[in-house]
Amino acid sequence: MKKYLGYLLCCFACNAYSNDEVALTLVGYISPKCEFTAENKNLIISSDGFANTELAINCNSPMRVSMLSENGGLRHQQGTHLNAYNVNLSIADANQSMSVSSQTLTVSQTFNVDKILFNSVAKLQLELVDPLIYAGNYQDVIRIEMTPSAVSGGVR
Repeated sequence: MKKYLGYLLCCFACNAYSNDEVALTLVGYISPKCEFTAENKNLIISSDGFANTELAINCNSPMRVSMLSENGGLRHQQGTHLNAYNVNLSIADANQSMSVSSQTLTVSQTFNVDKILFNSVAKLQLELVDPLIYAGNYQDVIRIEMTPSAVSGGVR
């Protein structure tokens, strides 16, 4: 009986020190956000046919960049004459650039940036194809959109 009681106490003692496991699942989430601001929103074409500005980018995910021209060129305010120009948008930190004619920007042009760009800069350069010859004002609006895009590559 003593032997049996000793064996029973030994079993209880071993069970008192047995391990239990708990699996914990950790979850975190940050909403995707892309912000950018233009150094200058009203660009004036210089007499030599150039204009440029910089865009400050702060994006916490890969992004899709799109550009669209309202007129497809500089439209003369008193008529329908259009002056075409070339656009170059480059993002050095992402090793990305897009060069297009204003005429092709009547349909949205896009490209994907797979890198995450915290505090980065994009350079926008415009160059007239032909000089402006008619007196008066010319205008076009270029819409640039930077949208967070998990489709464009994800976090690496």
